[in-house]
Amino acid sequence: MRRIILTLTLVLCLTGSALAENLVVAAGAGYKKLVTDLATAFEKESGIKPELSFGNMGQVTTQAKAGGVIDVIVGEKGFLEGAGLSCSGVSPIGKGILVVAWPKGKKLAAATDVAKPEVKRLAMPDPQKAIYGKAASQFLEKSGLAKQVADKLLVVATVPQVTTYIVSGEVDAGFVNRTDVMGLGDKIGGYLEVDPSLYAPIEIVAENLAGAPNAATAKKFAAFLDTKPAKDIAAKHGM
Repeated sequence: MRRIILTLTLVLCLTGSALAENLVVAAGAGYKKLVTDLATAFEKESGIKPELSFGNMGQVTTQAKAGGVIDVIVGEKGFLEGAGLSCSGVSPIGKGILVVAWPKGKKLAAATDVAKPEVKRLAMPDPQKAIYGKAASQFLEKSGLAKQVADKLLVVATVPQVTTYIVSGEVDAGFVNRTDVMGLGDKIGGYLEVDPSLYAPIEIVAENLAGAPNAATAKKFAAFLDTKPAKDIAAKHGM
């Protein structure tokens, strides 16, 4: 009898584990706050706690291509399409906004002020790995400032790294997304939106990966992203 009880207990445990719903969501590091808030709200509604992974988009897409781990990837639609990922569905989240920010004690009157002599060090994400680095590069080219700022550019991997340099005052200005600097308050001097006509539109989406190990849960997350609470969270984060 004891052996039967132990066997039944083991079966029930394994069954419960098999029925547990999991979800792995990966995203660019610049959207950590947004995705974390979305995941928290989704967990509150569904009871499913997503596992989150963040990094530069090059790292994220490489991990996604490996397969078998990531269910949903959040990033810029064009970048994800260019990465050659195979997806089973796309959910819009919002529009990304490029801004130039500066540390306490500094002040820029316009985004083009990054070319002024007093801005001696200018940070930006890597244009090859981060969509906001690409957008910043487009802005500098279209505004005719690329050559003027070339010698003072500090190129790093991710948006949060740029923000860290701004907060610490190690740079005089930096290009980031509005989502990453909203709510920093007096930790920085301020920020300005860059003219959106000077860089390609940034459409942030969540892609359900084809062959996702938790495809059913990924569909539930996609449905959640279409709800008012999810849209309100995106708006709160400047999208």
